[in-house]
Amino acid sequence: MQTTTPMHPEQNLANPLENYRALPQTYDELIDERGQPRDKYRFILNSYQEIGMHELLQRRKELSRLLRENGVTYNIYGNDHAKERLWSLDLMPLLMESAEFGVLERGLVQRGELLNALFKDLYGERRALLAKVLPPEVVFGATGYLRPCFNLYRERERELIFFSSDLARRRDGTFVVIGDRAQAPSGTGYALENRIALSRVFPSLYRDSEVHRVAIFFRTLRKSLGNLPKGRGNREPLVVLLTPGPENETYFEHVFLAGYLGFTLAQATDLTVRSNRVYLKTVEGHQQVDVIFRRTDDVFMDPLELRGDSLLGIPGLIESVRAGNVAVVNPLGAAVIENRSLSAYFPELCRYYLGEDLILPNAATYYLGDPEHRKAVLADLTQFVIKPASRHVVSQHIYPARMSSAELGDFTAKLKQLPQRFIAQEIVPGSSIPVLDNHGHFQSGKCVIRTFQVASDSGYQVMPGGLARVSTRTDELIVTNQSGAGSKDIWILASEPQKDVSLLRTITAETRISRKASGGVPSRIADNIFWMARYAERAENLSRLLRNVITRITQIEDNSGSEDIAKLLRMATHVTGEYPGFVGDDSAELLAHPENELQRLIYDSAAAGSVRHSVLALIRASRSLRDNLSDDMKRVVAQLEIEPYASRVFSVQYAHLLDLVIYLSSIAGLSQENMSREVGWHFLELGRRIERAAFSIRVLKSYAATGNLFDKYLVENLLNINDIRITYARRYRHRIEADSVLDILLFDESNPRSLGYQLTRIRDEVPVLPGKSGEARPPAEKVSLKLYTAYRVRDIRDIFSSDEPAGLLVPWLDEMAALLSELSTQIAETYFTYAEEQFSIGGGNGNG
Repeated sequence: MQTTTPMHPEQNLANPLENYRALPQTYDELIDERGQPRDKYRFILNSYQEIGMHELLQRRKELSRLLRENGVTYNIYGNDHAKERLWSLDLMPLLMESAEFGVLERGLVQRGELLNALFKDLYGERRALLAKVLPPEVVFGATGYLRPCFNLYRERERELIFFSSDLARRRDGTFVVIGDRAQAPSGTGYALENRIALSRVFPSLYRDSEVHRVAIFFRTLRKSLGNLPKGRGNREPLVVLLTPGPENETYFEHVFLAGYLGFTLAQATDLTVRSNRVYLKTVEGHQQVDVIFRRTDDVFMDPLELRGDSLLGIPGLIESVRAGNVAVVNPLGAAVIENRSLSAYFPELCRYYLGEDLILPNAATYYLGDPEHRKAVLADLTQFVIKPASRHVVSQHIYPARMSSAELGDFTAKLKQLPQRFIAQEIVPGSSIPVLDNHGHFQSGKCVIRTFQVASDSGYQVMPGGLARVSTRTDELIVTNQSGAGSKDIWILASEPQKDVSLLRTITAETRISRKASGGVPSRIADNIFWMARYAERAENLSRLLRNVITRITQIEDNSGSEDIAKLLRMATHVTGEYPGFVGDDSAELLAHPENELQRLIYDSAAAGSVRHSVLALIRASRSLRDNLSDDMKRVVAQLEIEPYASRVFSVQYAHLLDLVIYLSSIAGLSQENMSREVGWHFLELGRRIERAAFSIRVLKSYAATGNLFDKYLVENLLNINDIRITYARRYRHRIEADSVLDILLFDESNPRSLGYQLTRIRDEVPVLPGKSGEARPPAEKVSLKLYTAYRVRDIRDIFSSDEPAGLLVPWLDEMAALLSELSTQIAETYFTYAEEQFSIGGGNGNG
C-alpha cells in the first residue's frame, strides 16, 4: 500500500485516507462506525484518487494563490493593533445530503421565527416576562438589552432580517445549537468566497457533485433589504453597508459583500443625521440613506443615546429610526438575543410563542442565576463548560473537568458569589473531519459550522451551505478564527441538477440608460483615492531618483568623480527632506560610504521621506478602497505589501527600486486605461498631477541650490531622473545644455513628466469636480487658475536672459510650490472635510 507522500503526476493516490485517524469518542464526518467512508464522500474520494496526490497538492497551491490574489484576509487582534492573516480554506469540503440538511433547515426556519418573536416581545409587550416564562434579570441584566429601543419595533412582521446560528454535533452525530449571532453576524462573505475559490480549483468535481447554489440566498438578502424602506416614491433605495473600518477582524468580508450585493460601503464618518434623516456625505452633496446594513455592534451605533465615547456610530441614529426614516439591519438592540442565558429557556419560549417543541435543540444550557439550574449544575460541575452569560464579556470559557480539586473548590466558591453572571452548558465535542496538511497527509480536525438565515416575504430562508470552522488543535475545545482555525466550504448535495443563479437582475422592463454612477462617492473614499494616487506617485518618483543615484555610483565607467556623486546624494537628502543626511556637518563619512543612508531612504518605514514610508501609506489608503479597486489593481497592491529585504548591497537595492517602479507604474497605467472618467477618477488624476508637479519642483530647487545651473553632470541626471533622456537625444542629439533641458522639464507640455504638463492637466481637471456652492468660481478653481497663470507668464528665455538665472528660477518655483500646497488644501477643505453645524446649549457662555 502506498503512503500519502507527494507523488509524480503519473502516480495515482492509492488510498487518500491511509494515514487518517478519526478522533476518539467524536462523530466523524467522513468515516462511519465501521471505519468505512460514508457514501456521500465516495465520489470526492474517488476523484482525489484519480488525480493523485501530486496534483492534489498543486490544487492546494492554486487555492492559496487565488485567496492571496483576491485579498481574502482575516484580522487577528494583537496587543495594540490588528494583523492581517491570509484566510485558510481546506481543499476538502464538508458534505451534507439534502435529506439531512432538510431537517436542519426546518429547525433553523423555526428558530428564526422564535428569535424574531422573542426580539419583538422583549422590546414591545414583554408578554414572556409577564407570564414568568423568563426571569426579568435575564433580560434587564443583559448587556445587550437597549432600553432606548423599547417600543421601537412594531411595524414589520419580521424585524430580525438576518442572523446566524452555530451548530456542533454530539457524539451520536445529532446537531445542537451552541450559539446565535443576531446583531452583526459575520461569515457569509467568507462562505461565498470559499465557494467561488473551491469551485474554480475543482470545476468538474463541483459541477458533477450537483451542489446547491448559494447565490439565491444573497439575492433574497438584497431583495429583503431593498424592500424595507417605505415612502421613498420612485427613488431607488440607498443601502449602505456600515463597517467599523479596516482594523475590524472581518473587514475583507465587508468590502466583498458590499461589492457583491451592490451596496455602498460606509464608515460612521461617512454618515450624518439631519432633521431625523440619515445622509451619506459625498463629494456631490448629501444623499439620503434608506437602509443601514450594519457590521458594527449595537452599543457603538449612536453615541448620543448609547455609548458616548463611540467613534463608530452615527449621532442621532436612534431618533431617525424612531421617526421611521431609516431601517437598520439587524435592528438596534438585537444583541440581547445573543445573551447566552436566554438559551436555557428556549424550549419553554418556543412552546410559549409558537406552540411547538424545538425541532433543532440547544446544547443543554443552565442559567446559574436560577436556583434550580444552579443546583443541577453544582451536583457535578465537571460535566459542563462555564461561560459568561453575556457574550460581550471578555472572559475565557472554563472547563472544571480540567481543574485540580483545590482549583475546583475555589472556583465553585467564586461561582456562588455572582452566579447570575454565568451559564453552564453541556460540552459538545463537535465532529472530526479530514484536513489536508502541507505534507500531503490528511489529519484530524475538529469542526463546528455556522449557518445563515434571512427573512423573505414568505418566512425565513436558510443558506444551502454555510461556513465550517476547523481546527487541527484537537486538544482545544474552542474553534474560532481568532485562535487560528481554518475553514471548509459546505456542500449540500442535491438529488437533481442545479440551475445557475446569478445576482445580475433579469430584465423585466426598459432599462434607463445612465452614464453616471447611481451612488455618490463618499468624501472619505474620494480622500483616500486622492492620497493613494499621491503616495503612489511619490513612491515612484523617489524610486526613480534613488535608482539613478545608485546607477551613478555603480557605473564606474562613467568616470563620475566623488564630488559629482556627492551632488546627487545631497540632492537625495533635499528631495526626501531627510535631514541632516548627506548635507549635515558630519556628512563626509556618509558621502564616502553612502550604503547605510541609502538603505534608510529606501527601506526605513519610520522615515517620512523614505520610499517604504510612501508605499505603506499607499497600502493604508488602498485598504479603505478595496471595493473601489479592480482585481488587477488589488493584485499589484498585494505585491507591494510584501515586506522587502532591507539590503545594503547596491545591486539588490537597485533591483528592488526597479520592481517598485514597475508595480507603481502598473497602478498608474491601470487607473489611466481601466477607470471610467467619473468623479473618483478626477480626484485620482489630480492627486497624481499635484504630486508629480511638487516632486519636479523639489528636484529643480535642489538642483538650483548648487548655484550653478550650467553644471553639465547635474543637468544630465535631471534627464535620467525624469526618464526623458531618449526624447531629448532625438531632439538635440548628444548636445546637453541647461536651457534646453530645463525647457523640456518645465515648459514642454508634450512631455508627460514636465511641470507644464502637470499644471495643464490640473487646470483641466479642477473645473469638472462637483460644485459645492453657488459661487461662480469655487476656491479650488481660482487657485488652479492662479497656478496656471503663474506658470504661463514665465518662459525659458526669461530665466536664462537674466544675469542670475538661479536667482530668478528659485523664487518662481517657490511661488508654484506654495500655490500647489494651497490647491491641495482647498480640495481637502471643500471635498474631504465636513464641518457639522455647532449649536450652543444653554447660555452664551456655556452655562445652562
